[in-house]
This record gives sequence, structure tokens and C-alpha cells, in this order.
Amino acid sequence: MLDADTTLEFELLVTDDKGATAKDTFNVKIKRAQVENQLPNIVITTVAEIGAGAEVYMTSSATDSDGTIASYQWSQKSGYGVTIRDNSQANASFTAPVLDADTRLEFELLVSDDKGGEAKDTVSVLVKRAEVENQLPNVVITTVAEIESGAEVYMSSSATDPDGTIASYQWSQKSGYGVTIRDNNQANASFTAPVLDADTTLEFELLVIDDKGGEAKDIVRVKIQSAAQTSNYYESCNTQLALNVLNIYDETLNFSSLSGLKKWFCSAPDINNSNFTKRVINLLSVEDNEEDIELWKVAHCSDDDKGFGASMSANLLLQVADDEAKAGWSNCIAQKQMLSCHTFNQVNLNPGELYLNYGLKQGSSQLTNVDIVATNLTAIDAIPDTLEPDGKALLFKKDDTSSGAYFELSGTLDNEHASCSYTMMSSYSFGAELCEVQRLNALEQGKISQRDYTELKYINSIPEFDHRNGRPLVYLRCE
Repeated sequence: MLDADTTLEFELLVTDDKGATAKDTFNVKIKRAQVENQLPNIVITTVAEIGAGAEVYMTSSATDSDGTIASYQWSQKSGYGVTIRDNSQANASFTAPVLDADTRLEFELLVSDDKGGEAKDTVSVLVKRAEVENQLPNVVITTVAEIESGAEVYMSSSATDPDGTIASYQWSQKSGYGVTIRDNNQANASFTAPVLDADTTLEFELLVIDDKGGEAKDIVRVKIQSAAQTSNYYESCNTQLALNVLNIYDETLNFSSLSGLKKWFCSAPDINNSNFTKRVINLLSVEDNEEDIELWKVAHCSDDDKGFGASMSANLLLQVADDEAKAGWSNCIAQKQMLSCHTFNQVNLNPGELYLNYGLKQGSSQLTNVDIVATNLTAIDAIPDTLEPDGKALLFKKDDTSSGAYFELSGTLDNEHASCSYTMMSSYSFGAELCEVQRLNALEQGKISQRDYTELKYINSIPEFDHRNGRPLVYLRCE
């Protein structure tokens, strides 16, 4: 077996019978053996995936079993184009591109041996998208700082996004008497200022979201001026109503009566009845209390308690007063103002429905040019164009039972403007002290045992008694 062409030379010598000789030569050329070239073997090593902007190193190991490696050649086969450094060497590298989506890049290495034999191998690298920090939007709200009851309030916003666009707007109310926000998914929104009997600050928030999901918020506060005249009408009438509710509580220990009394007492102005005041303070305290009324309020009234104006306090008290007290309150209101709006508990009503009663002072002429504004209320009964002095009960349904409700009726009476309003909070909270008062009173009157008292205190609950007959209804969880 030869690895190169070789020529062999031969000679033939011939001798005859007389001894004479002759010779000749000839050549035989032997071609080298045709052995098949063994191709190189290649192994490439690199990372499977890498972050945008990072350096990627591709290393290779190439061998040739019947020769040597003559050359290397790297090339890219697919994916976002990059520059391959040292593309004619065994080891090469490139910089991962900065992209906004995961991208796979494929590369090929071609190896040639000293006999011209070639071998190839491919490798792929997943380049992860660039984690570029989203620039959040900027948002600024513009509106009035203070406005009178019943006026329209317009809230406008200016929102920009430095690296994209604004995708959505969402207005919401964070605190204060609940109102309906119109166009709450637009850049600019509005609402009607409620007619309340105390200055009230409403807080609103605008949430802006950009096209990459980034969020920004701004908050604005609007002070609603009180309708002072309405408050004055209610106060003296409410005091008589509260006295009735106090008597009812002494008899029944209905907790709604106790809670309503505290809300009214904490939000009411000075009460010109020292005996009545002392009686209420001692009822609302765990122990007998001789404090000045204003000092007592500072120590015992929460912000929620103090936030109840006259009409909201009236609503609480009316729900637990007896029929005679309700009628007396209605007459009192009729003597104080030309028009009144209020609601009483009604039987056979679905949750979220209520009867709203309006009335005119006896002997008054008709109320004309009637305008009714309601927030979170939808009328079920037809609302008449004119109202008679004896009034009527209108059935309303709350649009959202978890929120408060507001109703205002206005018009022209004897060529003068007349109006009334009704407010209902969404819920009424009560604290630990009021719960303890309820448990102690129930224990003192023998409505619960010492064992019941200990267990109720442990589980932070109170008994609720029916205000009509004093029988236990349910157990309420304290806050």
C-alpha cells in the first residue's frame, strides 16, 4: 500500500543454447492507493440564552483524524443581524442586540482540513428582550378648591407620557360624601356638589395608565360649603327626636338607637338642655361622666361620628323613633321651613329601596317649576310636575346599595325659591367603647348573662335587640 505514485522497472535476460544472451527492460507504474479523507469533527460551546446587550462567546473544538485543520469560518444563518468578531478563528464572539422582544439567533461554523474536507455545525442563542424601565406618566388635576352646595364641579386633567401614550383614565372618590362622577373614564370629569348641612371636603383620585401598563395618580380635594339654613331648620327638631330615641333605647337596648344617638350627639352643635346632655353623655360612656360636653366630644367622638350633619343625623334617628315622635318631627320641620324631605322605615321593601317623603307647610300654595336631583337613586314611582301641600311618598331604588344616596327637591313657592334635601350614608361604623356600653347595659338589665357578656367581649361582638319589643335579633361584630 503506497501513499504516492511509484514506477517499477523490470529487465528480462534471455540465453540461447550456444550461450548467446539478450535482454530487455520495461517499466510498471503503480498508482498510489485512493484512501478516503476523514472529515473533521466539530463541537461548539456557548450560552443557550442571554440578556440584551451582553457579550456572547462561541468556542469550538475541531479535530481531524487523518490530517490537520486548515481553516475556520463563522457565519450567521438567521435572526437579527450582528457583527461576528474573529469570524475566521476557532473562537468567535458578538454583542447581543437590544431588542423589545425575545429573539433567537442562529450561527454556523465551517471547518476545512488540509485535504480540503469540510465539516459544519450550528448553534443558536436566545437573546432576551431588553428590560427597559418604563417612564411613568405625569398627571396634573385642575379644579376649584371650594364651591357652594348644589353647584357643578368640573375636574380637568393634563396627562403626558415621556416614552409612550396614555391608554386610560379612571376617576374615583376616595373620601367624603359620595357623589356620582360623570365621564369617570375620560381625561375630564364632573359632579354635582351635594347640598349638605356642614362644610364637607371631598377627595378624588385620577389614575392614569400608559401603553406599557405604567400607572400614575393625582389627588384633588374640593371643599363643599354647607347649606347653613337647612342645618338650622333641622337642629331643634332633631333634639326632640333624639330624646324620644333615648327613651326607646332605655326600654329596648336596640343598638341602632345607641349608634344613632352617638352620631347625632357628636355632630350636633351646643344643646341647651344640661340634664339631657348629661344623660346622653353617661349613656354613651362606660362609666358615669361629669366632663364638659366639648371635652367629652374630643375624647370620645371619632372623625366618622363628627362627620354627620343635621339631615344625616335625622335619618339615623328617624329609623328607630316611634310613630308619634316621627309625626312630631315632621310637624316641627314643617313649621321651620316651607318644604321638607325625609324618609322613614317602610315594610315590604326590597333591599336598596326606600320611600322618600316630601311635604309642604300646611296652607302653602303649590310648588311649581319642580327640579329633582338624585345621586345613586332611581325613581320607581312617577315624579309629579307639581307638588301639593300634604306631600307624597315616592319609591326610589338605590343604584348601588354599598354607597350613600342624595336627593334634592327644589322649585318656586309663592314666587320664592324653596328646596329641601335628604342624605343617607352608605354605612355607619361603631367603635369599641360603644360596643362595651351596649354589653354592659344588656348585662345590667338582665338581657344577657355574665357568661354571655364575657363571651361577647372575647369575640368582640354585641347583641342587637328589636326596638319594637326588645327581643334579641342578631349579634353584630364590632370594629
